[in-house]
Amino acid sequence: MANVTNKQKKLFDAGSPGFLYTVTVSVLAMFAWSGVEFPAKPAEIAGEITTLLSGGGFYAIIGVIVASVAFPIWNAYKKKALTFDGLFKSTLTWISLGNILFAGLALTGFLLPEGTVEQIVYAVEAKDWTTIISMLITTIVPAVVRFIKDKKQTT
Repeated sequence: MANVTNKQKKLFDAGSPGFLYTVTVSVLAMFAWSGVEFPAKPAEIAGEITTLLSGGGFYAIIGVIVASVAFPIWNAYKKKALTFDGLFKSTLTWISLGNILFAGLALTGFLLPEGTVEQIVYAVEAKDWTTIISMLITTIVPAVVRFIKDKKQTT
């Protein structure tokens, strides 16, 4: 008789600090690339927001968001430095949106092999479409197929 072990995968939680940090830093980075000048690097602001969220400092979160995020975005808007076109014409914005998408997919249990997202980012920045197509065929499609098969077995 075969020894069968019951593996339980822990799905990511939308409230997990890692997921919140990923989404927050991606959104802040999009604004920074479009011309908004934040008082600190987006990763630092996102880290502070995530730390405050896990600590439950509601009023502190509001203070950080208003001072570090809302005012700089408002000032850029008033100076007409923040435009829809300026926000979405940057390749880096699309990389951030992809980062948010992959973080959201992780909530369903779908995970790409480690390092895949970084390779996609570098390929997009270099506009290396051959590498992207190669990754699609060799890494992403097999990961999707494996995810679908695993889901069918657990349902």
